Amino acid sequence: MMSDQIQEYQSALEEYKQVVTQFRTLTDIRFKLLAYLPLGTIATIFISRDDNIVDKPAVAAFALVATLCIATYNKRNDQHYDELVARAAQLEREQLGLLDGSFTQRPTRWLWYGRLPVEHRWPIGLLYAAATALWAYLLVSGMVTSLSVQSRYTFALELAAPALVIACWQWLRAMERTARSDLRAAVCSLKDLLVTNAPPREGELERVVSAIVAKKKQLRIDKKKAERRVHYHWEKYATRHDVRAGSLLLSAVIDLPARWIEDVWTGRR
Repeated sequence: MMSDQIQEYQSALEEYKQVVTQFRTLTDIRFKLLAYLPLGTIATIFISRDDNIVDKPAVAAFALVATLCIATYNKRNDQHYDELVARAAQLEREQLGLLDGSFTQRPTRWLWYGRLPVEHRWPIGLLYAAATALWAYLLVSGMVTSLSVQSRYTFALELAAPALVIACWQWLRAMERTARSDLRAAVCSLKDLLVTNAPPREGELERVVSAIVAKKKQLRIDKKKAERRVHYHWEKYATRHDVRAGSLLLSAVIDLPARWIEDVWTGRR
């Protein structure tokens, strides 16, 4: 028994090291993007200004698309970043005995300037939105010049482009909050079905599949995939119907971390 506990501790410690390494890598990528994007944008504009390259609509369009792609990539990195922090905290709490570890005791945002919180996400998002708005302005400016649009409309068109980008950024932030809330609600709705602490009853597998499929809009899963995955993982789940087993089953079906599902169900986060 002692040997098994030592092996489990060593395995957890090794995973913890890997999680921390990945966390540092993602943090490094984030800071490099934050440094290179604004500097690269301004440098490109000033260096190419004499040759009028930046005024070409095709160049501005490419830069606009590239900035949007980098921003999307960064948003996906944020999801991995959050999961790595949560997994490191779970390992500290449950396997390593570090109840006051760096990730377990990671401070929440506590400083506010009026209604403005001091945090990572919105400043990074605003930086990407500002870079996108600049390229949108240059794109419209180049198109206005190329198409010889009447001068009285020029200012309005050039102003509308960055304004539209900032408005879209705010809209996307609202969409993200709604999607997060809807996802949590969909996962919460499955708790009573999957966490029963009782032996499985006849037809329960089909009921689980139907309940998951009923939330396919939020969980992003179709009926065939849900059926195939529930059937594959059911035998192991059927031996236990507690929170841990239920979260593992749902995680395997909808490709979201079991740790996050368990946190939602227990109200820990």
